[in-house]
Amino acid sequence: MEFILVVAVIAVLCIIFRISTDIIIMGVSIFIGLILVSMVLLFVYFFIRLLFSKKHEAYFSRIDRPEKSKFRTAYYIVDEVEYPCVFPAEGIFLNTLYKKDRKYHVRLNSRMKRVFDRFATATCTIGFLLSIFIVTAAIALYIIA
Repeated sequence: MEFILVVAVIAVLCIIFRISTDIIIMGVSIFIGLILVSMVLLFVYFFIRLLFSKKHEAYFSRIDRPEKSKFRTAYYIVDEVEYPCVFPAEGIFLNTLYKKDRKYHVRLNSRMKRVFDRFATATCTIGFLLSIFIVTAAIALYIIA
């Protein structure tokens, strides 16, 4: 919500100061480009972390909110040690998606002390591939235009 308010204030200020439409479009394009680059960097970072993590068998433990987080996270027990998942837990169908005392295959990243469950693995893989596709398409559109 705050983001929309900031964009509206910037747009009004640009109109008040009579900034040309070309400069506004260029600024918006640069801003969108920065968002795309940061998205790619985020997914590349987590995809590399995923590639260097080791596969383990784990049991789902609980869903709880970590101390420094706003979102609830799934916890898994790997070799009698509890690890949180890298990404927040899915918000819908918690009882269906996360079943207690069921064996799961997770990827443990010992440096991060976190696991990639099946949902985090899918998010990293799909996000990485889509972000590469989106950036490639954006560059192609920029070259064509």
